[in-house]
Amino acid sequence: MLLSRDDLVSALFCETDRAQRLRMPLALIHIGFSDWIGRQSARGDAREAVMRLIDERFKRLLRCYDSIGRVADGELLLILPGCSLLNAKTLAERIRDRVFGSPFEVLGQEMHLNACFGVVSSGGRSPFVVLREARKALQRAHATASASIHCLEAENEMDPASFLMPVPQDELLRR
Repeated sequence: MLLSRDDLVSALFCETDRAQRLRMPLALIHIGFSDWIGRQSARGDAREAVMRLIDERFKRLLRCYDSIGRVADGELLLILPGCSLLNAKTLAERIRDRVFGSPFEVLGQEMHLNACFGVVSSGGRSPFVVLREARKALQRAHATASASIHCLEAENEMDPASFLMPVPQDELLRR
């Protein structure tokens, strides 16, 4: 189910807090799709039908603890706890192919949506900073080409390999 903007921001604050506390990665994917949604303002039923179909396609790709919601018309945001920038980019490629790669059948019409993706890593920073970077990455993707993916790397993203290193016993006791 697609979250509202307010619920999405609330989820982002919770996941950012968890990522900071547990020292785990957190990635966001900001998705902007073609302006078909904007052109269909008079046809709200068609717009909602497309959003339901998009939501159904996403359910097949996302984990139960990932969050997805609307940021604006024609824009979605995914919150991916425990996901590195590299894994988020790979997921964006799968979404491009599996969600937006085939047409949508809506009210007897076949609709094609092109999507661009802005991918960022939280790196434990403020949710507002990360949202701003996700928007910037999406704008750069839109400027590049249709159906492009643009990643902005956080300077302090945690290396996934560091999670495999043993932690000394006294380090565990200090937490």
